[in-house]
Amino acid sequence: MAYQLSFFCRSGEERGDEALDRLLDYLLESGDRLVGEWLGPFVDSVAAFRLGTGSSDSDRPVADLLTLEVHVGVAEIAESVITASPDDEQGIWGCDLLATVTLSGDNPDWALVHRIWIAAVSLWRAVPWDESSGFEIAAGEAPQH
Repeated sequence: MAYQLSFFCRSGEERGDEALDRLLDYLLESGDRLVGEWLGPFVDSVAAFRLGTGSSDSDRPVADLLTLEVHVGVAEIAESVITASPDDEQGIWGCDLLATVTLSGDNPDWALVHRIWIAAVSLWRAVPWDESSGFEIAAGEAPQH
């Protein structure tokens, strides 16, 4: 079963691939080596990458790869924003970037999830959300399913 963690952001980014490149650059500067593959092609507003923390002694990931997907544009993500916060209690209406991390498999890369969380908050003041905890997920550490 897959687990999905979303980040609602105000980024000013105009293209999904540029936003994803910026996030990947941040991740590469702030931690262990990464391995992965570009997914796509997509429309200008969407970009995705399969990603994992690289092993120090091989080109293999240390855990199952996760999918990191970025959608940019207020109109592009409006439905997701309204679904997550119909009354705008979290102040996310008007967000222009939605980053989603999808984990599956028996050995999720939780260390990379934490790195992505930190990067999204640092770059774009991200507000995390998941289906089971809603916005309460931000009250503690990233989940460990």
